[in-house]
Amino acid sequence: MGYDMYLVRSPEGEDAAYEAASRSFDAAVEHRDGLDLPYDHPQYQALQVEVAHAYDAMEAARTTHFHLTTWEMSECRALMDHFGMLAAAQPPDRPAPEEYGTTPGEAVAAPAGGAAPVAVHRYRKALEARLSWTPPQPEGIAAHKLGGDEGWTVTPGEIRTALTAYETSRAANPALLSEVIEDADWWPAWIGYLKHAAGHGGFRAYGPPVT
Repeated sequence: MGYDMYLVRSPEGEDAAYEAASRSFDAAVEHRDGLDLPYDHPQYQALQVEVAHAYDAMEAARTTHFHLTTWEMSECRALMDHFGMLAAAQPPDRPAPEEYGTTPGEAVAAPAGGAAPVAVHRYRKALEARLSWTPPQPEGIAAHKLGGDEGWTVTPGEIRTALTAYETSRAANPALLSEVIEDADWWPAWIGYLKHAAGHGGFRAYGPPVT
């Protein structure tokens, strides 16, 4: 369990590259297992190395996704707050289906896309607008967007202002960054993902439900 982030817009060609890498991984596993060798056999060990390489290549091909455990996200929010990357913002109230002429049951059961009734489509658009809402001049990533399971959209504008704040803050205390990386080795990859997401429409964040 943890938090999963997905780019709003996948890089061109990534889906095809991931599918190809996934097929290569499956083929490597099938070849290894098809020989029915004991785990300690030298040939099995050699094939296992190939499987591991194929898996790494498959994971490297998927740049749309970033995962943090629940504990890591807790650390992440604390670090981002320290670096001035988060902002307090109050999103609009959640729209009610009845305001758009539909019901909760119909909104859940209706098919995705254009096949949904007009009222459901309008309601879903209102939901999307709320999840991607940001102040006219964001001062960082809205803190509430890095919590809960609603799928908040962190926009490119929020990300860029957060990264600007980060660069300013870390320049003032470079020694702190070394300590951060030592304790949170995922941090450089997270910053890299933020930069990547800023050029691909931002990202959507999904975590455990708020209780």
